[in-house]
Amino acid sequence: MHYEIVLGPSFKRSVKVLKKRFPSVTRDVELAIEVLLENPHLGAVIPGSSGVRKIRIKNSDLTRGKSGGYRMLYYIEDQERQCLYLLLLYAKADRENITLREIQQLLQEFQE
Repeated sequence: MHYEIVLGPSFKRSVKVLKKRFPSVTRDVELAIEVLLENPHLGAVIPGSSGVRKIRIKNSDLTRGKSGGYRMLYYIEDQERQCLYLLLLYAKADRENITLREIQQLLQEFQE
């Protein structure tokens, strides 16, 4: 099955901000997207989020591995369009978790 990648506005903004601190963020995300295209259901579903998933991504600018790297939130549309919607990317060091309210706001970006 072939999935189309759709970058949300918040995702694009977060990559732009992270790129100032971590020059390799674009390449790290590209590698993660390649893995997701092979196995879109890889990420853990966030409970209560209507199916939003979260994966860990290694930050190649740091020596911490995946656990200290990035978190990427995405949503899979299997039924109509076969799309992977990339919602948000953030550094684990910047924040622990994201609230369900924030996730709902991210999903609404695609309904406008």
